Amino acid sequence: MTKSNFLYIILLTVAASCEKVINVDLKNADPKIVIEGIIDNSGNPAKVIISKSVPFSNANAYPPVTGATVKITDDLGNNFTLTEGPSGTYTNTSLIGTPGRTYVLNAIVNGQAYTATSKMPQPVNFDSLAQDEITFSALTIFADALFIDPPGFGNQYQFIETINGKRNKTIFILDDMYQDGGTINNELIDEEAKIKKNDIVQVEMRCIDKNIYRYMKGLQDIEMGGTVPANPESNIDNGALGYFSAHTSQKKTIIIH
Repeated sequence: MTKSNFLYIILLTVAASCEKVINVDLKNADPKIVIEGIIDNSGNPAKVIISKSVPFSNANAYPPVTGATVKITDDLGNNFTLTEGPSGTYTNTSLIGTPGRTYVLNAIVNGQAYTATSKMPQPVNFDSLAQDEITFSALTIFADALFIDPPGFGNQYQFIETINGKRNKTIFILDDMYQDGGTINNELIDEEAKIKKNDIVQVEMRCIDKNIYRYMKGLQDIEMGGTVPANPESNIDNGALGYFSAHTSQKKTIIIH
């Protein structure tokens, strides 16, 4: 693992968990291309954000990469060019994802080509979002995402929690390896989120493909204090960091009482 790759993981880990003291010499780490691409079926435009990693001694703001050529194709032969916008963001408002379809990202950045493939799973209905609580050192309020997993192994899920409009950086993922084909009550427990009465909690449920699940699982393992640091398994080639995800999206909101 290169120093710059390890830097990227550390920045994600610090952003997603409590503060830690990490003694690693990363002052001279070479910058790496970071690509974060998303297609969903909710009506949002396809979006790809391209940036560069930075030396550890710099501010934790990734400089945007402009001037890239970004295209996405699907398995029906449709081609979409993404238009460059501010801060290294590339979008296409005509590209709305379709479940079951496979998408290929092609990005040319500073003369280097990067590709990634993601297949959008079939949607699983997000039935309801409920409030729950448990006592650790203090009372912890959290959200429960309830849904029915369809029969047959191979379904993976990601849950994005937002509290009063601010995204919770904790990584919530689930697969159906041990609970296939039944009602699932997925507890989004995060003691540090400090959810309280009258808070507005929104949860987005994503059905993700297995490659994105592996990537998020790698980040989650680091977040939970894995003893052997390793790169998350990105689906982007040519040494780029990040991921390209075609996923379904459903959202539900509750007010804590």
